[in-house]
Amino acid sequence: MKKIDRRALHPKLKFGRGILASASNAWGDYLLITMPDAWKSAEKMLAEKPAAIHYVTTMERVVISKQAARLPKADTIVGLGGGTALDFAKFVGWKRGVDPVLVPGAASVDAGVCTSIAVRERNRVRYIGHSIAGEILCDFALMQTAPKNLNRAGIGDILSIHTALWDWKFAAEQGRAEYVNEYANATAALVDELEDKALEINQASDKALKWLMRAFARENAVCIKNCSSRPEEGSEHFFAYNVERITGRGFVHGELVCLGVLLLSRLQENNPERVMRILKKTGVRFHPAQLNLSKTVVEKSLLTLKSFVEKEGLAFSVINMKSIDAKIVNILCKDLKF
Repeated sequence: MKKIDRRALHPKLKFGRGILASASNAWGDYLLITMPDAWKSAEKMLAEKPAAIHYVTTMERVVISKQAARLPKADTIVGLGGGTALDFAKFVGWKRGVDPVLVPGAASVDAGVCTSIAVRERNRVRYIGHSIAGEILCDFALMQTAPKNLNRAGIGDILSIHTALWDWKFAAEQGRAEYVNEYANATAALVDELEDKALEINQASDKALKWLMRAFARENAVCIKNCSSRPEEGSEHFFAYNVERITGRGFVHGELVCLGVLLLSRLQENNPERVMRILKKTGVRFHPAQLNLSKTVVEKSLLTLKSFVEKEGLAFSVINMKSIDAKIVNILCKDLKF
């Protein structure tokens, strides 16, 4: 395995309360990539202020390529905030050949530990590049300034394992993938742990945030070893991507994925009761009304899901084999709040 992959298997996660102050002393003249709300929360926690700040407004590849080229030189590239800020910092680091420092503003997404960079091309997600953080600073004081719903949303990239593993095994049974029991069991264990820690996550405690960030790293390590994201990405993510394509707007990633897990576990007939139990215990937002999603958009996203998956060439899943019509949509959407 290449050296860069070994580093990715064990990301440098650092945890503590108030650790941003001492960390910023070592950054020199640093470029901070962030968003206004995250900067407002972090400003007083930093002992040293940035030499320059870039506020991320989009991850459209054409736009960020131009923006990144215009940013000033710096001793350190620091991404602080949600997944968008972290991915932009990774993009800049990738282009400059340096390892960024990443500071999650919440445990809302696994972008900090992933080596690929999520960009958009005409509102469609594309994963490009290869960037490994020099370190990932998880300051509980900062992360807990975020609304609890953002930290709860972190379960999306763990709960997705529930439907992704079903899709992966199903694809293998159809001769469309190679299923590796060792990797499947390793990620399935994360869902079991998630259910055990659901009430702790509901409170966004220090213990819960540490578990979520470490769980992201463990999950990502399995995907690296498997040379694909199949252990954690399946039909539930494809639903989320289609919603983003149709609406042309961004969402809190984990919340939209959680809705996808519920809908697609029902299509798979794959213990949706367990999914609902975890969603309720963690308190994560998943109802369309909470995500500002209309019934019309959800229905369209489901009805066009197969054509979207086939056009995009996404991995084989339940979507390829089970037709979704208006009657099925009503069954999948039962008891959802619009």
